[in-house]
Amino acid sequence: MIVFFTYDLATGGTEKVVVYLANYLAKQRKEVTLLTVSNNNELSEIINPNIRLVSLDKNKIIGSIPSLIKYLRQEKVDCFIANVWPLTVISTLALMFKRKTNLILVEHCNLTEEFKGRSLIFKLLQSISIKFFYNLADNIITVSKGVKKDLLAKGVKGQKVSVIYNPLENPNKSSIDKRLIRINSWLSGEIKIISVGKLKKQKNFPNLINAIDFLHNKLGVDSRVLILGEGPERENIEVLVEEKKLTNKVFLPGQVADPVSYIKESDLFVLPSDFEGFGLVIAEALSEGKTVVSTDCKSGPSEILKEGNLGYLCKVNDFEDLALTIKKALDNPFDPKPLIRRSKDFSISNIGEQYKKIIG
Repeated sequence: MIVFFTYDLATGGTEKVVVYLANYLAKQRKEVTLLTVSNNNELSEIINPNIRLVSLDKNKIIGSIPSLIKYLRQEKVDCFIANVWPLTVISTLALMFKRKTNLILVEHCNLTEEFKGRSLIFKLLQSISIKFFYNLADNIITVSKGVKKDLLAKGVKGQKVSVIYNPLENPNKSSIDKRLIRINSWLSGEIKIISVGKLKKQKNFPNLINAIDFLHNKLGVDSRVLILGEGPERENIEVLVEEKKLTNKVFLPGQVADPVSYIKESDLFVLPSDFEGFGLVIAEALSEGKTVVSTDCKSGPSEILKEGNLGYLCKVNDFEDLALTIKKALDNPFDPKPLIRRSKDFSISNIGEQYKKIIG
């Protein structure tokens, strides 16, 4: 049995990737279980019915350790795939005395950037835990070269680490999202810019809002912007939109089940993040042949966009540079064909086969 372990099955990038891979292996007639800490399951509609769903039903990771150990003692697990620190660490701890299980740790984050603001003691303990526990795993997968570089700097042995990018898969759409119809009417006749991501500080949507303000008032570019996602920074973003008098230009409809349908209707995709692990939504935009503007952040975007040869890269947290790059992209969009070809590198069949080789 192959077990994928993640915190929950919410609609974030990591969770979608885990489900896509689990679905792929289930279609290959593998016995697959999705094990979660929390019982939050927003992705149930796209999970293969042959996949077993198990929740430890805990709210905190530290409290899930006894339940995880109990689960592993009761079940015959051939391969255990743990996603993201600290789940990677507690999984290694729980499996230390069950070495017949192939343990694969998957790191989706640039941990140095993710925890930049934490205390020196926290960072020291995190680095120690990574160096010790990650080197006990059978295999380690990172979702980009940048994430691999970050782990190597923390003392992880390079021979255990493989870079496998995140996969793309478009779920079957059972119905037309009525919000998309309304939004298309709202966007009609103007340049349509779209951005997708959880509304949290890492994604730096204020950078995009300030860039749009600069575009309108300094560069004379009139556009409408759609930001898809939900999160703790919504109120701050809405306040900034009001302060910049952009309420008729910037729309935040919240979380959507199928952002690719919205991307398809746009003229330009923009990622304003301070950092990424991979940036799956960029690959999704490429799959629709859309020109992409992204900050040249750690890690992922420059790898996906071939160092700017298949998209535009700008400085991190610099709204003027972002605005100028958006204008450049609108004036000189990329030919869709090479963008679509690039997206095929991230197909679920391609990425799934790479995982199968490591799973054995």
